[in-house]
Amino acid sequence: MTWQSAPTRFLEEVVRSPARPLGLGIVVAAGFLAGEVLAVFALKKIAPENAFGAILLLGVLVVSAGWGFGLSIATSLASAVVYAYLHLEGRDSLAPALAVFLTLAFLTNALVGQARLRAAEAEQRRLEADLSADLARVMLRAPALGPALDDAGRRLADVLGLPYATLSVGAAAPGSDQMAIGLRDGTEDSGTLLVPRDLPVASVRRVHRMVPSLQALLAAACDREGITAELEASRRELERFFAVATDLLFMGVSEGGSARLTRINPAFERALGYSAAELVSRPLVDLIHPDDRQSTRAALAEVPQSDGAIKFENRCRRRDGDVRWLEWNVVFDHGVLLGGARDVTDRRREQDRLRAARTQQAALRRVATLVARGAALRDVYEVAVAELADSLGVEHVTLAAFHNDDIGVVLAGLNHGDQPGWVVGERFPIETGSVSDQVRTTGAPARIDDYDAFSPHIATRLRRFGVRAGAGAPLIVDGRIHGVLLVGSYVPHGIPETAEAHIRDFADLISTAIVNAETRAELTASRARIVAAADEARRGFERDLHDGAQQRIVSLSLQLRAVEAAAEGDDELRTQLSTVVDGLAGLHSDLQELSRGLHPAVLSRGGLRPAMRNLARRSPVPVELDVDVEHRLPEPVEVAAYYVVAEALTNVAKHANADSVTVRIGLAEDDSVLRLTVSDDGSGGASAGGGSGLVGLRDRVEALSGELTVTSHPGDGTTVTATIPVSHST
Repeated sequence: MTWQSAPTRFLEEVVRSPARPLGLGIVVAAGFLAGEVLAVFALKKIAPENAFGAILLLGVLVVSAGWGFGLSIATSLASAVVYAYLHLEGRDSLAPALAVFLTLAFLTNALVGQARLRAAEAEQRRLEADLSADLARVMLRAPALGPALDDAGRRLADVLGLPYATLSVGAAAPGSDQMAIGLRDGTEDSGTLLVPRDLPVASVRRVHRMVPSLQALLAAACDREGITAELEASRRELERFFAVATDLLFMGVSEGGSARLTRINPAFERALGYSAAELVSRPLVDLIHPDDRQSTRAALAEVPQSDGAIKFENRCRRRDGDVRWLEWNVVFDHGVLLGGARDVTDRRREQDRLRAARTQQAALRRVATLVARGAALRDVYEVAVAELADSLGVEHVTLAAFHNDDIGVVLAGLNHGDQPGWVVGERFPIETGSVSDQVRTTGAPARIDDYDAFSPHIATRLRRFGVRAGAGAPLIVDGRIHGVLLVGSYVPHGIPETAEAHIRDFADLISTAIVNAETRAELTASRARIVAAADEARRGFERDLHDGAQQRIVSLSLQLRAVEAAAEGDDELRTQLSTVVDGLAGLHSDLQELSRGLHPAVLSRGGLRPAMRNLARRSPVPVELDVDVEHRLPEPVEVAAYYVVAEALTNVAKHANADSVTVRIGLAEDDSVLRLTVSDDGSGGASAGGGSGLVGLRDRVEALSGELTVTSHPGDGTTVTATIPVSHST
């Protein structure tokens, strides 16, 4: 502070200082008087004509400001005596000067006293203001309202100079020597101030000046107490929620693209098996599965830049090594990571299970479709082992049949990678204790999760295939165990827990395919036998007609011609005999046609080429014939082809209104299949059903495992196509 403010500081210190000891005041007054006299004597040497009475008022001013009215009057009178003494020199009367001096002295006392009172009042108000601020700090910072009110009462008493002051919430009954001052918050009573009843009027005024501040502070403190209670209740609720929540709740900090947990709830410890101290002492990424760490770092780095929550999933390793899937929901708030995680391992496993089930069902549908379509067993076997391997995620699949008690024969096999596998047709011994042996013995699915632990001998044999674990299910055909469907994994315990049921489903489909194939084979053989028997019967009928009835008719015709020649004179008899002979000739022709329909002799003697030429010559519709068959075929094939062409030509003549017919017959390149087509340029619209006669032909062709189709669009003619396996018809 500069020197210019020193007088001001001195005056403020004198005026605002509390009452000082009277003895000190007397010493100060005497000192000032002595100093003033010396000053006047010194000044009078310079200006003898001046009395310098104003200098004598300086002590009056100081004493009046510092020691009250009594000492200031005494000082004024003493100063007046000194003033009178200084004016005795050559003056007859001192009354006017003394009156002026005393008037000025008393006026100075009054003004300084008023200033002192106002300064004291201002000081008191400053103290009260400081007290209000101090009470606000005490009451608003205290953790509890009761102790704060006690502390506030003590401070209030100290500052206001009271013996005591008691603050309380609500109404309080005063004692006989107490005065109660009610404190209100708006229209409601908020508290009571108790002070001594016999206080001076000035103290009572000071207390009442504090009442508005106390009311405001008590209302604020009560509100704060309520808010604090609500916050505490809310905090306790949050703490309970934090502790009992099943989700993994946490707080953390971001550290250079990574994160570290600072607080976790018990669910976090239960989920990962680590203690809270262990979890908060290491970076979060250390808990993450190595394959998911990069994606987790990227997700955490994105959190501070996002206004909302970031969601992601990853795998975490438990303390015991188990892997759990967690779904995270993380936000960033004022430098703190907040969020939670949920254990979704069961959901992910269920999703994986459903995905695997859909894959397995799709694989089963594909195999079932092949079985339903009657595909060849070899195709069913190959597709089944491939689909089973893919749907289970295993490396090795083998389908084998049991030929006797201790030998299995490989029907199909599949190995992934460079490992060798079973060869179709390979025979292998069924060793005791193996999966094949367990399946054959029990008729139920079986598994071995680790061949090394189960049987070193079996493990040695299978190690050349890379197989370390296996499972299998039986093929049951007509109530007997026909074979086994095996799967193998290159790692111990590498086969899914539910694999047996899936393998059994595939085994059931394969068993169904085997049954269907055997049934179809039996049905085809039965139909072929029926057709062969019918053909043999027709051949017998044809032979009987040719060798029996036709020969007798010829013989009778010759005899009648002889009788006709002998009856030379009887023309009427000759005419009758000639009519009979002509009738027998017609009957012979009819029988020949009938025998050809039963079984064409030309087919038996010459094969397809002459038989087709014979049909072409007899057709009323011109036929373009192309027969590319150089050698005889099995009789059932030739007979079936003959009747297909014969029936087709008959239908063309009866229904097609065609101008020409084309017949083409030939063998496939490997001579395994006979193909024939009969096409006309007629009106079309024919059907393979109804009374066309092609239904029986289709049965005949299908009995030989062949196929017959009819294509006939109105206006586009008709094409009959037949394919007949040659090798299946021998």
